[in-house]
Amino acid sequence: MSELSYIMIIILLAAALLVVLADSRNPKKTGKKKTGLKTGIIGAMDSEVSSLKEAMADRKTSSVSGMEFCEGTLDGHDVVVVRCGIGKVNAGSCAQLLINLFGVDRVINTGVAGSLDAAIDIGDIVVSTDVVQYDFNLTPLGFVPGEMNSPAVKSFLSDEGMRKSVVKAVRESAPEIHVFEGRVCTGDQFVSSREKKESIRESFGGLCCEMEGGAIGQVCIMNNTPFVIIRAISDKADDSVEMDYAEFEKAAAARCAAVTRYMITH
Repeated sequence: MSELSYIMIIILLAAALLVVLADSRNPKKTGKKKTGLKTGIIGAMDSEVSSLKEAMADRKTSSVSGMEFCEGTLDGHDVVVVRCGIGKVNAGSCAQLLINLFGVDRVINTGVAGSLDAAIDIGDIVVSTDVVQYDFNLTPLGFVPGEMNSPAVKSFLSDEGMRKSVVKAVRESAPEIHVFEGRVCTGDQFVSSREKKESIRESFGGLCCEMEGGAIGQVCIMNNTPFVIIRAISDKADDSVEMDYAEFEKAAAARCAAVTRYMITH
């Protein structure tokens, strides 16, 4: 057989392989619905993601670094839902795994938070414009409170399109709920005192404080992955209204999950 014949055979085999690959990715050939973006959804606690997991179809579960990642579809849209655990290290690690191992195109972090603004009532929704880590402090090195050295920024901007979609989702799916857009402040501590809330508010100007969003935002920005933080408010900034946290947390988690699902599917 001549050298030219060998070359022709190789070309024909390569062309056949391309056809097979194209067919395997064609929804009509595989029977799978083309869903567009693959969304990673992170909650710190089971109550923040359990209803989403239950609503998923074609669910496949993987355990990585002690976290259970559930891949599947939510109303026909590709998602990966995971409980990361409480705190910045858990949240940041989870976001990186979603991006590297599961190939998500965007990340949503859903859960509860404490209010830093007296205008925001219990049960209202805060959607992040940006996130900051209020407990990060390099001031002896010439940085301002919260400012990172790598990357050298104080806050991480949420994706504008995702933020607008969440706001629309709240207004359409739960019109009785007030929705606020603003900064989410993150730190590795559960903040309940009025004094600490006032200190965070004065220094960072945020609308709410919690324990995961800032780390997720940092990891997403470092990986050029769009993100947004959704928070249901668990208490008043001035402690004027008290509520049993455990009782509220379930209701708030369900509300955030409903908003998240509506955003993805509309």
